[in-house]
Amino acid sequence: MNAQISPSLPLSLLVAAALAGCTTLGPDYQAPAPRAPAAYASPAATAGAELQRDWWRMFGDAQLDALQARALQAAPTLAAAAARIERARAVLGATRADGLPRLDVGASETGLRTSARAVTTPVLGGQAVSFEGWQTAVQANLGWEIDLWGRVKRQAEVAQAQLDAATLDAAAARVALTADVAAAYWQWRALADEAAALQRVHDSRAKAFRVAQTRFDAGASTLQDLERVRAELAAADADLADLPRRQALALNQLAALTGQGAAELRLQASPLAAPPPVRAGLPSELLQRRPDLAQSLAQLHAATAQVGIAEAAFYPAIRLTGSFGYQSKDLSDLVSAPARLYNFGPGISLPLFEGGRNRANLAGARAQVDESLAAFRGRMLQALREVDDALAELQGRAAVVDAQRRTLASAGQALAVARSRYEQGAVGYLDVTEAERTPLAAERALAQLRGAQWAATAQLVKALGGGWGGSGN
Repeated sequence: MNAQISPSLPLSLLVAAALAGCTTLGPDYQAPAPRAPAAYASPAATAGAELQRDWWRMFGDAQLDALQARALQAAPTLAAAAARIERARAVLGATRADGLPRLDVGASETGLRTSARAVTTPVLGGQAVSFEGWQTAVQANLGWEIDLWGRVKRQAEVAQAQLDAATLDAAAARVALTADVAAAYWQWRALADEAAALQRVHDSRAKAFRVAQTRFDAGASTLQDLERVRAELAAADADLADLPRRQALALNQLAALTGQGAAELRLQASPLAAPPPVRAGLPSELLQRRPDLAQSLAQLHAATAQVGIAEAAFYPAIRLTGSFGYQSKDLSDLVSAPARLYNFGPGISLPLFEGGRNRANLAGARAQVDESLAAFRGRMLQALREVDDALAELQGRAAVVDAQRRTLASAGQALAVARSRYEQGAVGYLDVTEAERTPLAAERALAQLRGAQWAATAQLVKALGGGWGGSGN
């Protein structure tokens, strides 16, 4: 008589499918309130450019555009972030597969001989009977865990949140990289402006020293006057000699960020004007602007889902297993009704004693949620501080630039008067060089301040998320 598969088995599968996922343990993720103030501590520009994803294009600098393109292509940090995304995507695919039935097919051919001395050896006519020969089998195996408590669903939720976090980590790395490239480039240009101003200071001090030397040789001035002018020239020499080191450091940083050697960089310096204003928006918009804040929320989401996984460990696990195939000593009769075999049935396991492991895992998962929430709030506070720092830096530098401009204007007028009097023979040339000191120093200070303004602009762009969450993304 041939064995038949029970007609109740499909019904069992339908019932199992209906039960699967009917309960999901653990808390559902809810994004926490950002707790942002109504406005930044420092005045923020209400007008100005809105950051886009390729925010650096707003400055219309072809050199900067080329450097950013090179950095985005060559940066190891972005390559590593892209690899982490692919790894997280693979984990998500494997996790989703855990919720589906598993089916595998195998075949075997086995040579065997039963023992004539074993307890289970059959006896026929008072003689032990052993069997010897070859056996061929083809069999399909099916396994499926019924996700009765939502454990597999929560695992997929964790994997999806981790993929989101990896994607946002890559976005944050892109923001940081492009802001650092711009900051290094603007620092290099500011140093070029400072070098030009400092060269004018040095030339003025050198000319003053020649005049002072001539006057001293003629007995028209004292040694003290000569040494004072010599000390000023030496100070200008020292400042000028230190500039190549500072320029090289800025260039080296720029080269490293763009994945090339410093000797390969071919840049043309042009004077820096005032940076254009960047609209900072409201503190409440930071959550949509900064990818690192969104990444922190994705990590909180993953931690929340882990609680459900830990809770599911306290409940029974139900698995459906089965197999169907053929087994025969003769290959010619393998695929035939008499050679058919199957088994099917549910299995259940219930944890009774785990030595406190499950409770410890649940406590750890809940603590991870608290830690992730605290980390998000801390990162939010840090983000607010970074924007406020950049705005304060921009506001403070603008005020100093305005004062320095007034100084330069007044000193320029004083220099014009000194030159006019020198041409009339009323004063000596040393009085002219003395009058040059203030405007030349103001020019150098303005170059430094302009560089600080652009550095603060890069800092603000980075603090605002570099256009990650802005329009046009």
